[in-house]
Amino acid sequence: MSFASGKVMASADELYITVRSKGGHAAKPYLTADTVLTASQIVVALQQVVSRNNNPFSPSVLSICSMQGGYTTNVIPSELKMMGTFRAMDEGWRFEAHRRIREIVEQVGKACGAEVELEISVGYPSVVNDHALTQHARSLAEEMIGTEMVEETELSMGAEDFGYYSQKIPGCFYRLGTGNKSMGIESGVHTPTFNIDESAIQTGMAMMAYLGVRG
Repeated sequence: MSFASGKVMASADELYITVRSKGGHAAKPYLTADTVLTASQIVVALQQVVSRNNNPFSPSVLSICSMQGGYTTNVIPSELKMMGTFRAMDEGWRFEAHRRIREIVEQVGKACGAEVELEISVGYPSVVNDHALTQHARSLAEEMIGTEMVEETELSMGAEDFGYYSQKIPGCFYRLGTGNKSMGIESGVHTPTFNIDESAIQTGMAMMAYLGVRG
């Protein structure tokens, strides 16, 4: 089980970018705007949002994770779609970054002569743990399972809908360990080999009850 005060998880916003032109033959690229080239330049240009606009002491990540377009070797597609995610720990920077993302996508599209469409789906806010509440919960965890079983939560660019609560009221988001090296259970989430040691469920339920009774 692990605990940490302050910022522990990032906000998560989804990016949907569509690049369009009339399409054309690969042997005559000068007769159309190349959607693949435009999309590629957008991906590269977007990397400056974090590397050249964000304070390096405030964690932030922008990843384009999907590019879909085209169907053969000699046709420049008329449409190409991209999807990605933007993560941040600072809510002010988060929305400033949205503005920069939009500027870059639109300006690169214009420079390449293609039409672009950007949708930013605003998702979970960052998770910020209340200091006093977190310290109290940690002390109860140590009391219940022992100090040797309680660790410090690492900062993560993953996201959680618990962030909605922590933006409104004091909250404590803690982690329950579910791995077991002796059983070969070591894979992370979002992997095809993810599994849990089900005995952790008992510990998790006991902790929730203990917090309710002692909290």
